[in-house]
Amino acid sequence: MPSRSGMLAFLIWLACSHAAATLPPTTEFDIPYQLRVLSDGTALEVSGSFSWALPQNVQAALAAAPQVRVVRLESPGGQLLPALQVATIIQQRGLDTYVGRLCASACTIAFLGGRQRWLAPDAKLGFHQAYAPGFPSEPANSFLRTAYAKFGVPLPFVARVLRVPHTEVWYPAQDELRAIHFTTGAPPAQVLALGSGPLPKLSDFSQSMRTAPDDAVIQFAAVLSDMIGQLQAANTEACWAFAHEGPDNPQNALPRTMLDAVTAARKHLAESAKATQAQTPNTEQLKKAAADLLAAIRAKGQATALDGLRAGADHSAFCPSLREMLQAALALPDPGRALALRAVLSGG
Repeated sequence: MPSRSGMLAFLIWLACSHAAATLPPTTEFDIPYQLRVLSDGTALEVSGSFSWALPQNVQAALAAAPQVRVVRLESPGGQLLPALQVATIIQQRGLDTYVGRLCASACTIAFLGGRQRWLAPDAKLGFHQAYAPGFPSEPANSFLRTAYAKFGVPLPFVARVLRVPHTEVWYPAQDELRAIHFTTGAPPAQVLALGSGPLPKLSDFSQSMRTAPDDAVIQFAAVLSDMIGQLQAANTEACWAFAHEGPDNPQNALPRTMLDAVTAARKHLAESAKATQAQTPNTEQLKKAAADLLAAIRAKGQATALDGLRAGADHSAFCPSLREMLQAALALPDPGRALALRAVLSGG
């Protein structure tokens, strides 16, 4: 199955598989961008989608914060030309670029504008063919090829990118990126600390969900379900952003008791995954578990409750649908319960 944005794409596939729907890959264009000055004015965070208005606003933000030396990018992509314009702004100012979690698609062009280009240890750069809604693929790919060439990206690497369908994402290993000078080394400690907070994005849990023992998976999913309910009630946009690499910080909408519970459950999940040798389920096992979960939801007449996971659905409907799926998985009998939860939360 397509793997755009990992876990999020898998949720969309879950929601639509019973209708055999083919969804346009528009997620990367749908997240409102946000600019935030960090670290006493020495860093600018650019998150969300690259839209046509973004370059002008990046210019204004940098003019208002002349001490900025690093641009942190957290984005699933967006429009190619604005990304190239942001890269040019960064390059002309001699700034560095840094990714703490994810920079994919058009965002990788903006990343190349950095004098020094750094990734956090677990951060990813994601690549695929060009895609622009309503625009022919050949000119879009030609523009992408030209943009990468402008920053000296080796032709074999660009050719590999252009072989990845726009419905998928390729995440090269950090060693490979460093070998072709797409990145320039390990980030300094002060850069690693940029924008750090106690609550990561939902996708950050995916690997631990696949390898942790069943009891840790179930415990974490129960706490996560409660957290999503509270977050939805407090701030629907923050809840949507939590699952979509969006700009809103979920911790600002949650009470301290819930933050502490999520942090503790997350720690237990990660430590359990490291301490055990649990067998990681393969894609076919996860897809079968997902199909069984959908069958259970349909049998209860609740399939429409998942409509919020469809591409283009209103943001306010996403978290209720996600929580409905988590609750349905938690209600399954053992041993299928943990596998269903892994199917929902591990990215397929």
